[in-house]
Amino acid sequence: MPRILIREPNHFYTYELPVAPGGEVVVGSAPTCQLALPGVGGLAPAHARIVCQPQGYVIEDLRSQYGTLQNGRRVQTEYMTPGAEYMLGAACITLDPASMPVAQPQQVQQHTGAPKTQPAPAKGTAQRTAAKPRVMRKASPAGISGDVPVGGANLDKLAKKYERKGSSKLTFVYVLILLLLAFYAGIALRHWERTGNCLPGIVADGN
Repeated sequence: MPRILIREPNHFYTYELPVAPGGEVVVGSAPTCQLALPGVGGLAPAHARIVCQPQGYVIEDLRSQYGTLQNGRRVQTEYMTPGAEYMLGAACITLDPASMPVAQPQQVQQHTGAPKTQPAPAKGTAQRTAAKPRVMRKASPAGISGDVPVGGANLDKLAKKYERKGSSKLTFVYVLILLLLAFYAGIALRHWERTGNCLPGIVADGN
């Protein structure tokens, strides 16, 4: 049975609430109230009432002088929160959460149907969607044609081949330069023996 807990400065007791929709309890200091609390400071003769509604219990202040407070906030009309404290003068009223009916959990429907399966992919789809190796078209040197796979053995062979060709050309250039220098040195030496000048075109000073 839903009930409220009443705490006064020197007393503590409970009061059962009506369960029929529309039933109400008037709280006040007058002996004519359903819940009479005589001698409580700050409590009006008809201070507030608690009304049973299908959605819960509503507390309504009856224009009392000091009002109905919940956590310091003045309340006019609102649904009572189980466990919350409502101050009516020096009396504290709480809707007992242990007395409230427990909501029954909704039953979960059991689906007996067979689980849906994903349709099988069309034949040949896997082959069409398979990733193909990327092929980079490279400018072919003379005498070589076709596509060269990136990272393939053919590319390594071509790189080594051109490296060898490049080193051979560089060696040939060096040898040619050395031969020209030797040839020029020979001419300069013969010219010095004949004329006494170091280089052709330079005349030695004579006295």
